[in-house]
Amino acid sequence: MRPDSRSEHATNHDLLQRVRGGDSAAFAELVRRHQAAVLSLVAPFVHSPEDAEDAVQEAFVEAWRQLDRFRGEASFRTWVGRIAIYRAMTLSKKPRPLMENAPGWDGEGPQLPDAAEALAVREAVLALPEDFRLPVVLRFWRDMSGREIAELLGWEQSTVWTRIYRGLEQVRQNLESEERS
Repeated sequence: MRPDSRSEHATNHDLLQRVRGGDSAAFAELVRRHQAAVLSLVAPFVHSPEDAEDAVQEAFVEAWRQLDRFRGEASFRTWVGRIAIYRAMTLSKKPRPLMENAPGWDGEGPQLPDAAEALAVREAVLALPEDFRLPVVLRFWRDMSGREIAELLGWEQSTVWTRIYRGLEQVRQNLESEERS
């Protein structure tokens, strides 16, 4: 048996038990398995790929430190994903221009109307209070179901849908008031 073949076939639960027993290689395997999915999850919440990578790295470090608090009510990926989203939200509060990430923006010349509208919507969504921004981004930019969002954020599904509705209503009102100005 190859030394790493044990990790390849181990379940996440098995790996977590090994980590709790002091096996840091088992934690490295958990990171390898889940890093890409968590990175994809946090990308809409930050200004750059580097910020996404920072948020994910910080989330896994925090997961390592707080592993004794992981109760297993959600999957390991969901738990570390929740940590990563909150890390990403903290990073996204740093003032940085959003233009570089706008769809269709190449940094030169005027933007096409579609790109300008997309940027306005993106900025309106990112300006929402966190309780509305999280479910809206997860639903429409990550295409997650209400059930998946509820599990990830630890909310009731009815809360998710209410906050999505209210968040979208705020975006609509903000965009309409911008148009009038």
